Amino acid sequence: MTETHTQLEPTFSIVAQGIRDLSFENQIGFGTNISEQPEINININANGKKIDDETYEVMLMINVEAKQEDKPLFLIELQYVGLCQIENVPDEMLAGLLMIQTPTLLFPYARQILSDVTSNAGFPPLFLQPVDFAALYHNQQANVGVVGNA
Repeated sequence: MTETHTQLEPTFSIVAQGIRDLSFENQIGFGTNISEQPEINININANGKKIDDETYEVMLMINVEAKQEDKPLFLIELQYVGLCQIENVPDEMLAGLLMIQTPTLLFPYARQILSDVTSNAGFPPLFLQPVDFAALYHNQQANVGVVGNA
């Protein structure tokens, strides 16, 4: 008698995505001449959480602060969310899927929103460089390990 073992195929899809929260603060008057390249500080984080058995939420949090000669030009806070359907994925692969692959797929949309917002506010469009979410995830894990061992 032959025993057959049926293994279900892993599936992953982003079923919804969009802006959860967006804030833009213009710190200067309209028409102010920006003579030099401003100093731009960017902070990007991602986190994920389980909604139900097969649904997960991944949120990109992007904060941007632009200054020129220590005077603030603008501040942006964006929370961009993706809702994922994940089935039959081994637990050891889930974190990478949620914290690396999903943010990588969501990032171009968030990047376009930031470019549009800065342009619509009268500033040159903000073009963020691609982000290595694998390195970001591994750095976060290393930092958690250091704190946990302290």
